[in-house]
Amino acid sequence: MNHYHSWQSWIQQMMQQMDQQQKMINQLQKKIDQLQSVEHPPKTVIEKIEYHFDQLKIETLEGTLQIGLTPTGSDLSDIGDLYNNQNKQLPQTDDQALHFLQQYMTSDIPGWMNQYTRDHDIQVSEEHKERMITDIRKQLPQRVEYYRNQNPEAPPESLFHQIQTEIQHSIAQYFETFEGDDVE
Repeated sequence: MNHYHSWQSWIQQMMQQMDQQQKMINQLQKKIDQLQSVEHPPKTVIEKIEYHFDQLKIETLEGTLQIGLTPTGSDLSDIGDLYNNQNKQLPQTDDQALHFLQQYMTSDIPGWMNQYTRDHDIQVSEEHKERMITDIRKQLPQRVEYYRNQNPEAPPESLFHQIQTEIQHSIAQYFETFEGDDVE
């Protein structure tokens, strides 16, 4: 047996492996050089996330529909404060604004809701609309008080228009996410 031949093949095999390893080392060195040459390595940036709790978002209608729940600038520290403030007696001008709003909820909002649901092809039962109106009516004194605190000199008509706009906006936002009732 010729030992020279087996040693020669073994050395040749080792040389091939060393060549392959050298090629791999060269490729890895190029990748390292590329990564180091990048001026600004890619970073994961998480943008500022803002939650707007003053906007109405309702998934199911149960309980009370809160419009303008603890809006910016409110000094309410607890949701219970909203209900504690319900029993305060409003000044005369605020009573007028509240009276206008109650009339508006009776005379205009049902028609406005019907038109909106027709225009946007949303199926909402009359019972559902009545529950919404009832819930909003319960919140009117707090909303009048909130806007009065923001602008103590505002006439009742101004309060009425601000809250009227807020009511329509809140209902529209609710309907945008509402999937519809099974209306027969």
